[in-house]
Amino acid sequence: GDTTCRVTFGHNNASDFQDRSANKVHRIKERQKREGYVINQCYSTVRKIKQLIFTAQQRCRDVKVQRTTFAKLRNLIKSEDEAAAIVNCGGIGTLSNAMIIHSEKPLVLAEAVATLAELAWADSSLCSKTVKAGCISIVLAAMERHYAHATLQQMAIGFFRSLSYDGKCCRSMNEFNTVAAVILSMYKNPKRVEIIREGRYVIFDAT
Repeated sequence: GDTTCRVTFGHNNASDFQDRSANKVHRIKERQKREGYVINQCYSTVRKIKQLIFTAQQRCRDVKVQRTTFAKLRNLIKSEDEAAAIVNCGGIGTLSNAMIIHSEKPLVLAEAVATLAELAWADSSLCSKTVKAGCISIVLAAMERHYAHATLQQMAIGFFRSLSYDGKCCRSMNEFNTVAAVILSMYKNPKRVEIIREGRYVIFDAT
């Protein structure tokens, strides 16, 4: 009788050990699957970013392509990883160049400015890179040229707000009289709640 108990007890222990081992292996495989999925997703997103920027550069004169490409690019920005990928692929230069080429097209300008702002929101360390690329003066020129275009004005002020949390960027904005341009935009668009609200943030943070 004692022998049977010992054999049964030993058998149960071995079975439990096998079950635990099998569960552990299963958990490891599931984790590897998830990690592999995340890695594949990252590679896929980077490929999309590269393709979009390449398309924007190759068809830089096409207004529709510029608008749709920048909108798609902006929608891909979910974290600082996508923002960094866009910058590393030459995204800031592509956006600023499009704003110069299409200076008379407010919808292209609005999409480009909104994407620049999204980059800064995703990763604050990129603010200085947009400043170094000359984006402040380019955005201000767009605001001055299209004061009647409320969407562009809103995107532009949103861009300046994204920069206003960085002290160095604030000093750069002040060198270009950015706050004055924001106040003028608020004055010319008194019924646009977003412009007024975003403008107040810029004035408060940048002064």
